[in-house]
Amino acid sequence: MSTIKKLIPYRLILFRRKLLPFVRKVKKKNSQRKDTIPILHLHLTDHCNLNCRGCDNFSPLAPATSYADIEVFEKDCTRIAKLMEGRIDEIQLLGGEPLLHPKIIDFMEITRKCFPNTPINIVSNGLLLPKQTTEFWESCRKNDIHIIVTKYPVKLDYKKIEQHVRAQGVAFSYYGNTEKVDKTMQCIPLDVEGKQDARDSFLRCSRANRCISLDGGKIYTCSLIPYVKYFNKHFNKDLVVSPADYIDIYEAKSGDEILDFVSKPVPFCRYCNIKGTIWDIGFGVSKKDISEWTGASK
Repeated sequence: MSTIKKLIPYRLILFRRKLLPFVRKVKKKNSQRKDTIPILHLHLTDHCNLNCRGCDNFSPLAPATSYADIEVFEKDCTRIAKLMEGRIDEIQLLGGEPLLHPKIIDFMEITRKCFPNTPINIVSNGLLLPKQTTEFWESCRKNDIHIIVTKYPVKLDYKKIEQHVRAQGVAFSYYGNTEKVDKTMQCIPLDVEGKQDARDSFLRCSRANRCISLDGGKIYTCSLIPYVKYFNKHFNKDLVVSPADYIDIYEAKSGDEILDFVSKPVPFCRYCNIKGTIWDIGFGVSKKDISEWTGASK
């Protein structure tokens, strides 16, 4: 009986996941121009210590030296803060695995200095949380930085980790439904020939006009675009990122110009076959096979 109870909510969650892209398209939610950036993604690292297969940030393909440059980071944060004038609802420090960055405390300090009133969250897989220093926890408390952990089906005592974080006086939560439901993967197949309808893909996308990525002075409407370079290099492909796929924050005149930009499809959307999404792929470590990202058989 308990097994059935566990299956029912999961099936409902999966059904909702499958239905949402169609609902988004019908409502044209993604093309509704917002007054704020809902979530701003700032990568501290591009690589990861978990290397999930099909990672949509291409972390398994990124070199282990792919760390954010602190001077570029501070310059970018200063500029986007000036442009947006407080119109960012949430900032997520993530990756890859952000806790891999040896200067993570410095990044936390800079982020809070630039965004004094914006909620700041570190999004982590949790593996390295027990190893964090006293200085790390002091910085979390001082800068009011919350920890959000994605719970993966790996041998890790997440309850113990949660208790440890809370004992430091730091807010803790789980990403999505992963506290109750095992993390599964999904594949939004990349169409390497770019034959998808860009507008249709944009309207169906769960990240478009919501999870905005800032990388190297450029704003992208999703995280695939700035990091597809690792896919291209590893598999010798050429998914083109053109100047029309981002907005340069040093050329933008205002936050309104940025908000206008992220509410519209970009040419890169033609590479995402969202209608062909493969749901409920079991968790696993990447074998760095192209099929993990294209959905095609070997």
